[in-house]
Amino acid sequence: MLVAQGRRAALAVSRWWSARASGATDRADALGLLALGLALLALDVGGVGPTSPVLDVPAPRAWQGALLLAATLLLASKRRRPVAVLVAVAVLGVVDALLGGGLGMYLVLFDALFAVAVHASARARRCTQGVVGAGVLAGAVAAVVAGLTARDVVQVVLVLVAMFLTPFWWGGDVRRTAELARSEARRADLERERADLARAHADDAARIAALDRATAVQDERAGMARDLHDAVAGHLAAVAIHAEAALARPADPAQDRTALRAVRAGALDALTEMRAMILVLRAGAGVDALPAPPGLDQVGALDVDLGGTTLPTVSAAVGQTAYRIAQEAVTNAHKHGSGRPVLTARTSGGTLHLEVRNAVPVPVGGRRDPARDLPSSASGLASMRERAAVLGGGVTAGTEEGTWVVRARLPLDPAPATGEVPS
Repeated sequence: MLVAQGRRAALAVSRWWSARASGATDRADALGLLALGLALLALDVGGVGPTSPVLDVPAPRAWQGALLLAATLLLASKRRRPVAVLVAVAVLGVVDALLGGGLGMYLVLFDALFAVAVHASARARRCTQGVVGAGVLAGAVAAVVAGLTARDVVQVVLVLVAMFLTPFWWGGDVRRTAELARSEARRADLERERADLARAHADDAARIAALDRATAVQDERAGMARDLHDAVAGHLAAVAIHAEAALARPADPAQDRTALRAVRAGALDALTEMRAMILVLRAGAGVDALPAPPGLDQVGALDVDLGGTTLPTVSAAVGQTAYRIAQEAVTNAHKHGSGRPVLTARTSGGTLHLEVRNAVPVPVGGRRDPARDLPSSASGLASMRERAAVLGGGVTAGTEEGTWVVRARLPLDPAPATGEVPS
């Protein structure tokens, strides 16, 4: 319990001492010690020197007052030069002791020893402590030589230890407590910096996550735009072809109405596709809000002739890609060819082979019919190639012996091609 109380007292002193770290407080302490010392001299309070003065000078109290004034003036520099102040105060203290000694001078010496223990370097503290310890030992030897009893020798040693080593013990404890407080303050600063870094890292992670989400949204919108292009372009191409066929034939009410119904159905399908995509984008929904995209088993719904071909069963990823490629290939076939395109699909060697072909119209008079020059976004072939490349496949398109042919090969076990970025 006494140890705990001592630690609390030392901590309180440390806080008090740390708060008084300016030269103004040192000067105030010096003035306080000067006033106390002069008051003790005026009251003729017993000192710590010999009982009778060694030096015979007139008005010894006045000389002691002057020595006390000089010693307290030196204390104003105890923080900057603690060892030099201690040496000077010790010399003045010896002279004061020869004049009879005063308690005020001892208090100044106590403060100087305390300042060395608190403010001096480690080497200076060790040297000063060694000198003071040697002085205490010398006093004990002198007491023995003087023929004092053992009891008196012990009392002299205890008095010297209390007078000259207590400031070191007290100052050392205050210094260690202050160093511990500074260490805790530095640790708190480091913890605050670590917390600031953690918050900054969390903010960076949140920003990165937001950027990732924005990128994902943009990628999804790009995929939706591609799907919208594939779906709407196919329907609009069918609309244009039916309208073109109706205009190219002689007027026939029955056939014209059939063509108009086909045009109306294609336009409605295009509007339905566009409206569904716009509603999804407007609502901010993700891919989960979209209906499942059609697969290879639904290519029969396109304006294409399967020719009795049995469609193979493939995975969802391959089937969806194959459907979109077939949809775009049919659109291209209608643009570049004539008649109803023929689609074939087969698997061989771990690869799905998809082919769409139809005859190329023969130019009239060596020139292409301007009615077949339909508007185009010029992105159909690029879209097909990109979709196939995502799965590690490829697409070719061109005219072969009077026939427009689009061929696609898709691996049944897809692996994205190096360097390709899936949409």
